[in-house]
Order: sequence, then C-alpha cells, then structure tokens
Amino acid sequence: MRFPLHLPWSRGKRARHGGAAQRAALRALGARLGLLVLALLLVLLQLRLWVGDGGVSELWRLGRMIKVQQQENAVLRERNEALDAEVIDLKQGAAAVEERARRDLSMIRRDETFFQSVEH
Repeated sequence: MRFPLHLPWSRGKRARHGGAAQRAALRALGARLGLLVLALLLVLLQLRLWVGDGGVSELWRLGRMIKVQQQENAVLRERNEALDAEVIDLKQGAAAVEERARRDLSMIRRDETFFQSVEH
C-alpha cells in the first residue's frame, strides 16, 4: 500500500524526484506547528501571570490590603503612644493619679466639699 504523501525517508522513485518539495512542505508544517505551540504556551503563561495564584491581580489586591493595614497600624500606634505617655505620667507623680481619680471616679478629698450643679 502506497501513501499519497511520500516522506523523505520513504523508498521509491517518487520520493527521490519530488522529495525536495515534500521536505520543504514538512518543514513549513513543522514551523507552523511549532509557532502554534509556542503561541499557545505564551497565552497560557500570560493567563497565569494575570489571573493565576501569585499573579498581578493578587499582587494588586495584596497591595490594597497592605495600605489599609498600614493606616490601621498608624491609628493604633498613636493610641499606644498616648497610653504610654499616660503610664509614664502615672508612674512619676501622685498628682496624675489624683487627677485621674477625680475625673474618672468622681473622688474628693476628706477636707473638700462636693458641690453638684444641675442645669435646666
């Protein structure tokens, strides 16, 4: 049985006479197939780069999350600094303890008189 396409390694007179054209056609087909495979690989890699795990979209999402967390950290840092200053103030003097007791617990000294005013 003879094949309609004569390959370069096939034997016979037809392969010897028309072999150059067939080899060129096979090379062109191989080149096209190779280009198609490379293009498909490029598309798959680009797809993974843009939407896959660790891709650009995830990078942008993580960048936004970092900005939000940095803002929250700045607010908490200010709060911690205020609390640290208050702790130092309370450790250093009795006046701060007395002021806090008067303000937060409504305490008065034994020799003081407490007046409460009611507004209408």
